[in-house]
Amino acid sequence: MTNGPLGLEHPLVCTHDLDALAARYRAMGFAPTPKGRHPWGTGTQLVMFADNFIELMGIEDRSLIELASPDGFRFGRFIADFLDRREGIAMLALHSKDARGDLAAVQARGIASAGLVDFRRAVKLPDGTADEAVVSLAMLIDPARPQLSNFICQQHRPEFVWVADWLHQPNGTTGIAWLAYAAADLGAVRPRFAALWGEDAVSAVPHGFSVATAGGDLLVLDHAGVQTRFAGTSLPAGWQDAPCAIAIGVRTPDRALVRSFLHSNNVPFTTAGDALRVAPPHPGNIVLEFQP
Repeated sequence: MTNGPLGLEHPLVCTHDLDALAARYRAMGFAPTPKGRHPWGTGTQLVMFADNFIELMGIEDRSLIELASPDGFRFGRFIADFLDRREGIAMLALHSKDARGDLAAVQARGIASAGLVDFRRAVKLPDGTADEAVVSLAMLIDPARPQLSNFICQQHRPEFVWVADWLHQPNGTTGIAWLAYAAADLGAVRPRFAALWGEDAVSAVPHGFSVATAGGDLLVLDHAGVQTRFAGTSLPAGWQDAPCAIAIGVRTPDRALVRSFLHSNNVPFTTAGDALRVAPPHPGNIVLEFQP
């Protein structure tokens, strides 16, 4: 793994129907992991790559969503509140091998913490072995712009997440290259990104800025920039309502293989230069772009 501290690790693509979303990802040639469950009532299936992954998430048991961590954060309630607004990317998780140390670093740059969440999740490996993933989260919630929230994620037993049999995607996709955000007022959101990753990580681009992380780039565009960058593609429902993540770019060495899955399974897509794009709602109210 080449991902490092605070690198783009996994966006949470949240949906009202996890089974249906996982089926749509299989139609695109991915192989989501078997369904797991969090103690706060959400279900999860992962599209795994060597350095990062896409987490598909839905609420499986609403009776558990008010469960709070010792610090008082209610993860299930946060996801339920997001889904009351829209489907799509609720948060971006940041890679860590020391959640508490990385939390101290971002707090020193002015980012507030909503507390720590330590939990275990049952895992069944491909060979039938049952065990547990052990995880520490440091919640970085932006109350004014909740869809810009993050959490630092430390996997204490990564061998139960990055399982060799789960890293191969049938469509040949090898990882997340970038995540795109839309924001009407760039000046209002830039300070958060600069505080999280440092000023040196932030670079100006037309109609926005980019942020280099150890696990991939973040692209933050104003509304005109979004419409230019994704011209000819329908955009997620609600993308103009508040600053939010709207698109994931994945690396795909064999676009012909991806195209064959999309054609065979009647998944609508468009081309944009060398890239293939699947528009909402199929990937979960996001744009999913396959690029070389």
